Amino acid sequence: MPERPSGYSLAVATRLHAGASGIGLLALGLGLSACGGSQDAAVTEVAHEFSAAVSDGDGATACDLLAPSTRTELEQSTGKACDRALLEELGGTPVAAGDLHVYGLMAEVADDRGAVFLTRMPDGWHVLAAGCSPRPDAPYDCAVEGG
Repeated sequence: MPERPSGYSLAVATRLHAGASGIGLLALGLGLSACGGSQDAAVTEVAHEFSAAVSDGDGATACDLLAPSTRTELEQSTGKACDRALLEELGGTPVAAGDLHVYGLMAEVADDRGAVFLTRMPDGWHVLAAGCSPRPDAPYDCAVEGG
């Protein structure tokens, strides 16, 4: 993933794949400065913990790491409990744990398989969108995302 300059305006559009229930679109327009330090370590830790929980089939732990809006959207769109719905939606979809870019209250962890987007909340970092696959000249297509 190319290095982004400080103050880079990140415009990420994620597309929700909500199974048979439909498709939603979320556009995040961010004009935040990139940060570093302990914030990077905290984001990386949450992204790796989320990825490990999904890989291990531990939906409860993975759901605890979701932003509340993402958890609500997932449960409402699937009609299922978060732990079951999350593993079904991310089944077979890579959960990225690669290059890190922090932009104030938002972060992206991406590798050549895809991306995870996180948001900083009062109690720490949470996953806002996961199972996001890059598409040429188009927004990421995310298996799970919130508003």
